[in-house]
Amino acid sequence: MRRFTEPAQDIDIIHETDVLVVGSGPGGLAAALSASRAGVKTTLVDRFGCFGGNITTVGVEGFAWYRHEQTVEANGIGREFEERAKEMGQPSRKARAYLTSWTAKGSN
Repeated sequence: MRRFTEPAQDIDIIHETDVLVVGSGPGGLAAALSASRAGVKTTLVDRFGCFGGNITTVGVEGFAWYRHEQTVEANGIGREFEERAKEMGQPSRKARAYLTSWTAKGSN
């Protein structure tokens, strides 16, 4: 096995945490919320500087905005996100579908 030896050095500690979650997509947000609710000091970092991962930065449809008849609802964090979004005025799936088809036709 190859090895690399680094000379001893003093490094400033700029932050301490119990749980470090890297990536704030749906999985990262759920992990960070769960850890925090369990009472441990939790740090969430994301390379893009905003929450949501690809859902936010690229515009991929979110995990909590689906509603298919065969979906089994576990009433987890995804459902909580969905309910909070509704409270904040997030448009319904039907309204988003209408707006998407309307703007796709070039009607701004």
